[in-house]
Order: sequence, then C-alpha cells, then structure tokens
Amino acid sequence: MVSLKAAWRIENLHRAWRWIRSNPDRAYKGYFRELYSAYATADDPLLKHLKGRLDRHIFEPSDSCKLFLPKPSGILRPYTLLNIEDQIVYQAMANVVAERLLPHVKGRYNKQVFGHQYAGSTSLWFYRKWSTGYKAFNAAAEAAFSAGYQWTASFDLTAFYDSIDHDVLRHVLREIGLDHDFCTELTRLLNRWTATRTQIYHHHGIPQGPLSSGLISEAVLKHFDERFKTRYDVRYLRYVDDIRLFAKSEDHLRHALVLLDHLSKDVGLFPQSGKIDIHRINDINKELKSVSVPVEPALTGPVPDQRAIKSRLAELAPRTTGYAVSDSTRFKFLLARAAPSLRILDRLWRVFDRAPHFYPQLSAYLQKFHVLPDLHADRLLVQIRDQNLYPVIRASLVTAADGRLSVARTKKLRSLLKPLWMPRTNAPELSASLWRALHRVDHLTDRQADYALLHAHSSWLRMSLHFGMPWLNVPKPRRDRLLNASMRGADADGAAAAAWLGALLDIDVQRPIRDIHPLAKIILRESGKLRRADSRVCGIRMAIKDMTGAEIDIKWRKLFGKGYAQAESKIVACKGYFTTNPTAWVNMLDVFNDVLLDALFRRDGTIGAPSLGNFGGITHNVKFKTKYPKTHAYAVLVHEKRLQSELSHAIVKTTKAPTTRIPFKWLKVGRAALSAAVSELLAAGY
Repeated sequence: MVSLKAAWRIENLHRAWRWIRSNPDRAYKGYFRELYSAYATADDPLLKHLKGRLDRHIFEPSDSCKLFLPKPSGILRPYTLLNIEDQIVYQAMANVVAERLLPHVKGRYNKQVFGHQYAGSTSLWFYRKWSTGYKAFNAAAEAAFSAGYQWTASFDLTAFYDSIDHDVLRHVLREIGLDHDFCTELTRLLNRWTATRTQIYHHHGIPQGPLSSGLISEAVLKHFDERFKTRYDVRYLRYVDDIRLFAKSEDHLRHALVLLDHLSKDVGLFPQSGKIDIHRINDINKELKSVSVPVEPALTGPVPDQRAIKSRLAELAPRTTGYAVSDSTRFKFLLARAAPSLRILDRLWRVFDRAPHFYPQLSAYLQKFHVLPDLHADRLLVQIRDQNLYPVIRASLVTAADGRLSVARTKKLRSLLKPLWMPRTNAPELSASLWRALHRVDHLTDRQADYALLHAHSSWLRMSLHFGMPWLNVPKPRRDRLLNASMRGADADGAAAAAWLGALLDIDVQRPIRDIHPLAKIILRESGKLRRADSRVCGIRMAIKDMTGAEIDIKWRKLFGKGYAQAESKIVACKGYFTTNPTAWVNMLDVFNDVLLDALFRRDGTIGAPSLGNFGGITHNVKFKTKYPKTHAYAVLVHEKRLQSELSHAIVKTTKAPTTRIPFKWLKVGRAALSAAVSELLAAGY
C-alpha cells in the first residue's frame, strides 16, 4: 500500500510544482501568473519548508476562492481557485494517484478512454495532449459508424465533479493500492476546498479548475470502464464524463444505457436524463464536436482568410435563427482567429444578447480593438451598468472596457464604476476587475484602497489586488507601510505577493522580523532583503490558535527544548480531535499537559522537581498552585475529565459510575481553560 510519505517526497513536490507551471490551461494560470513568478524566485526553500510542515502534520489547507460561471442553461458552474500551496499539495497527491492508476487504465487509452490521459512521471506535462485524445475519440466514433454501428446515445453525468462522494472516492483509491491515511487526508483537504464562502463544508465533490481534479475524477470513472460488460454488441467510448455509445440496433443501445444507469448508482452519481438522446446517425460529422472534421477552409492557408472567417461566422450564427450558434466549438475556434471587425463585433453582441455564456469570447474580441468606436463603447457601458445577474460577466466586460474607450466614454465609465465598488459584498473577480479599472481612472481614495488591500474577504482577491496596485505611483512611505503590513498577514499568498513586490520595489523591511509570515521571510531572504530569518512554523502555536482562537506568542521551542518535537506531535494530534471527537481530545490534551508540566517544572526551579507521569504530585504541589493558579486549575480540570472518559477506564474511580463519552459542549469549557493557562504562561515570560 502506498502512503502519504510517497506524496510528500521532495522530488514529488518539485514535480507537482513543475506540472502546475506547465499547465496548458491558460485561463486557470492567468489567475495566478504573477504569484507563480513570486513563488519561483525561492521555490526550492519554499518547497522544503512545505515538506517540513507536511511531514510534521501541521500543514493546514486554506479556504478556496469560488467563481461562478454561467452555463448555457443559465445555472452556475463553480470554478475553484486554490492557494498556491494547496495547488502543490493537491497536485502532489494526484501524482501518486496517477502512478497507481496508470496500470489499470493505460490499456484503454485511445481505445475506450480518451480524456485526462496521464503522460508519465518524466513528461514535461501532466496529461498527454488533449487534442490528440480528442482526435482519437472522433476517429473511434467514425470507425464505429463505418462498421455499421449507426445507433448512438450520450450518457452524461449530472454535476459530475460536484457529486463525487468522498466515501466512494476513498473506496476506489484503496482499490488501486493507496492506504487509509492517504485516502483520508485527501478527502479531508477536498472537504475544505469544495466549500463556498459560507464555509458550509461538504463531504462530496472535487474542485473544478485545478489541473489535478481531472486525474482524481478518472479514479471514479474507472468504475464505468471496468464494469461495462454487456452481451450486446455495443461500442463504448468515454471522453472525461461524456460516455458515447454506438450500437447496431436501438434495443442493444437501451440495454447498454440501463447498465450504465446501474453503474452510476453504484457510485452515487446521476445521469442527465435530458441529454440521453437515442437516435440513428445520419451524418457522423454532425455528431462530433470537432474543429478538424472537416477542416475549416478559412484556416487552411498560411494566413487566416479574414473574409472567409466573417462569412463562416455568419453561417454559424445567422440572423434567420435569431443569431443562435449552431456549432459553438467551431464558432469559438474561428472567432479566436478573427481580426478586429465591426461587422463581426455587431454579430457577436447579438449572439451574446441571446446566449450570455459567450461572454469570454465577447470580452476577448473587444480587447482586440485599441480604441472601441463610441457606438460599441456605449453598448458596453450599458451592459456593465445593467449586468447584475452574473458578476463574472460584469467583471469580464469591465476588463474589456479598461483603457479602450475614448476620453468622453472614459469619463462615463469613471462615474459608472465607482458605485459598483463594494469590496465587502462583491464577488472576488468583480472586485479585482474594478480595482484595476478604478486605479487607471484614478477614482479610489487612499483610504478605500488601503482597506481593500489589507482586508479583502478572500485570499485570492488580496493577492490579486496586490499585483493590480500601481505601486510606482504610490509614495514610498505608504508603499512601505502597506507591504510591510501585508507581509505580516495570516494569508500565505498575500504575504508572498507582498514580499516579492517589496523586494522588487526595494522597500524598507520593518522590525520585528519575527512577525513576518514564514513564506514572506523566505522570499525576502532569497531576494537579498534579509540576511537571515527564522522561517520555522510552530505547530504548537498553530494548534492552540485553532482550538482557542487566540494568538498567544509563547516561545514554545525554548520552553520544551529537546522535547519540542514530542510536544508538537501530541498537540497537533489533539487539534485533529477538537472538532471530531471530544472524548479523544480530552485524553490527548491530558497527554500533552503531562509533557507541558514536565517542561515547565524543568524551566522554573522554584516550584519543585519535574515528575513526568506523576500527576498526583503535581496536583497537590502548593508552590505550583500558588505561582501558576490558572495553569494548575486547567491541568486538574482536564485530568479529572479524562478520568470520566470511556477511553480511559470502565468506571469513574471516585463514584464507581460508568465512564461515558465527553459531550461536544464541554469543548467550550476546555478551550477556555487552555486559553487562560497559556496566557498565564505568556505573562510569566515564556
């Protein structure tokens, strides 16, 4: 069985980081391009630092940033932006899954399975080229049709990524040889990454957007590939979660669909019944979503034929059908190669009015113009003003307008954007787009900018605002103050961004250095802004903060000395039980208290000799009780509660009553006592 150690090997973390940077999905990388550059300046020490926290079990995932993109149906598709370390950890685990999964699926590549094909550990890219797999998918479909399989149906799964149950995922991962700890840790992380801003955590789903998710989904889809066994003559082809069936008769096709329905119920997934269109094929080319079958004549020459592109776009979105696009894949492909044209832009506006999900194509095409004609600029301004249903569309249009309007229309844009600036409530992508545009038109006050930069409601947004700030126009005192404050924030991505910018802008790093985020310290040190800096993370401090909510700056390494690693492992394990098992939490906390009091007695020679394991001697120690009353009370409280725990004894020795489980409501009592004790130790100089 493969364990977590395989995922946390330094060479695997480096491989994960390499594949994240080579991700061919330009859209996802575009949200992090500057941050990737910042991380790359010190990637070796940063990855070693990450490995250290993973090995010590003190790595904690961050809440993700969710974008919601409109589908053709009008409902929303979640798109997940993970913090950079979360991306690396997720990819590192996906690497291990990929290696274990490959022997089970490689024989079906380009025969039955055509998407998310693992390229191998030595490849520059994580997946094989998607276009090669898609061409093979189309070729297999054509071959089936030519062989007489003229009946077809698609079997799509409803909200597939969002619906993957974590119990099912653990089951299929164990089937390919991954141990319990690996499977449990992966689903623990996914539980955090799939939640929205409400922080209502789910036990299903994988994040859409990150490179790793495609491979993780393949582990579940393997269930269909392996178990699709029917006595009927049916061809089975799968591209990601789109299963295409070909048969020589409708009856055979229906039997195959029933089998797939049973298989989907095995793993808690649901087919999209509205998309199961059983029909006889008349033209195989119309069945295939491909830009290469047949080849577009407008693109066959050395230079795209712009006149032919215009004509072809008109055919694909004709006025006679109300500008409905007949083949969206071809339409998008041709539009990406079209030069700026007012005729095409007018048609694209009409397509967008009918189908708002074409907003990325509209925004990208608008950005091909250096200056938009006033007629189209006015239309753009109206859309920005009135688009209040989909924040991502408004954000995209604001980006398209930024810097492309005449002087008169820029004034209108300026007055239009300021009322939209509501960083506390706006979707993060809209705030990021408004931030850049408002700075360009000089329409944010220093106070508004400072507040947003330091207090934005998502980690990704804070990072994005840092890279969108026109720092060269900011006076040095303010610039130094803001970047120093950001480097001391709890948010790793924001601190890393601030450190990289601070090094580029040669800010004066303020003291004390110990308050700077560890990742920021590493970047500053590698950039020459710090000669040396302790970037170690204290797991004890983190665990106590998570449990009590209080940031208490005790020098735990000095207090525990050589026993620090033992103490850290105990309190980190204790933190894991805090929200899941109060009974185990109390027992583990009592173990931590044992080593804590032993260290305290060794450091403070005025309260007696250390007596590890002799709790009775500590309980009745008058000097200890007098000098550290809150710590004494806390230790006694936890120890006596442990004696009532069913994990300790069968009966309570003092009352002879049966021991029981500790209720969750007691956590409030225990955490308050812990906070008081640690605060007392801080006041005593530790």
